[in-house]
Amino acid sequence: MAAEIRLLATDLDGTLIGSANELPLYADFAEQIERLRDGNGAVWVACTGRKFSSFWTFFSQMRHMGLTPDFVIVRHSYIYQRTRIGYIPHIVWNVSILWRLWREGLAAGEAIDHWHETLTAGAVGVNTIRRSNKRLGLRFDSDESAAVAVSLLRQKIRNFRHLQVFSSGSDVEVRTVPSTKGLALAELAHYLDIERANMLTIGNGHNDISMLDGHIAGMVGCPSNSDPEVLHTVHLAGGHIAGHRALRGVMEILSAYTEGEIRSDLPNGWQPGQEHSSPPRTAKPPIPRQRHPKLHPLFFGCLAYAGLLAFACFDVLPGSVWIRKPFDLAVALIVKIASFF
Repeated sequence: MAAEIRLLATDLDGTLIGSANELPLYADFAEQIERLRDGNGAVWVACTGRKFSSFWTFFSQMRHMGLTPDFVIVRHSYIYQRTRIGYIPHIVWNVSILWRLWREGLAAGEAIDHWHETLTAGAVGVNTIRRSNKRLGLRFDSDESAAVAVSLLRQKIRNFRHLQVFSSGSDVEVRTVPSTKGLALAELAHYLDIERANMLTIGNGHNDISMLDGHIAGMVGCPSNSDPEVLHTVHLAGGHIAGHRALRGVMEILSAYTEGEIRSDLPNGWQPGQEHSSPPRTAKPPIPRQRHPKLHPLFFGCLAYAGLLAFACFDVLPGSVWIRKPFDLAVALIVKIASFF
């Protein structure tokens, strides 16, 4: 049965934009987006951990091909809406989530300090690899000791949605993983009056799990280049696990839901426990180099006058009265205009 998609949310790095040249796919993807907009009145949301300026630059190729999201969620949390004058922020939400993130950051730092003290105080056979208010890395002298620590830490983090435990052999790591994409999408769906059953979310990384676990959206999917835990999360939620990477995988997921052909099977060779292994360190694709605009000569003229004015105010320059005169006239004009209001 074909699904009615009214809100499509897609991650950016590794999902919409991968490491390969996907320019030939842009026209077909744009056609899929327009069909959703025309047929269901759907909105498209691009979700990213980048800052808005970074998103705007990194997304430029898609934008120039006519692909423009209706909403953007940047830094995993902050909502921007496309209007005729550009993207404008959802101010009330953005301020409230900023406050929440600050409180969660404090709580995470305190918890990590406490867990570090618990596992290392007076202990033999454990070394601290790294420690900050967002991350704790420990190395044990045996895999068995590491497994006990992992079990303990996974019990401790149940009250912290934004903390996750990873392990690899005798190495154990607690790491802050952004978990607010789901919250931001829930807020946006409420704002747009869109039901959970009509939301499709697609992502490939740990920071996408909050929007892929089936609690926020009734339809979920991930491309084949997703992290093991993402594959496992989408599998448990009954979503579509694509056989293709990145954008081609996104297009496959859209087709699967519109045609009612969902496949949730895990990849061949999947082994239980892979979802808790340490994720690979992948760098974000580089941002294209920008040409910075040249400063107008008028700018330098204003800057030079401001410097002269600063000295003229203390009468340390010849002709200080004449240097101050344009400034005094401008101030008098502003006062006169203000008196009419």
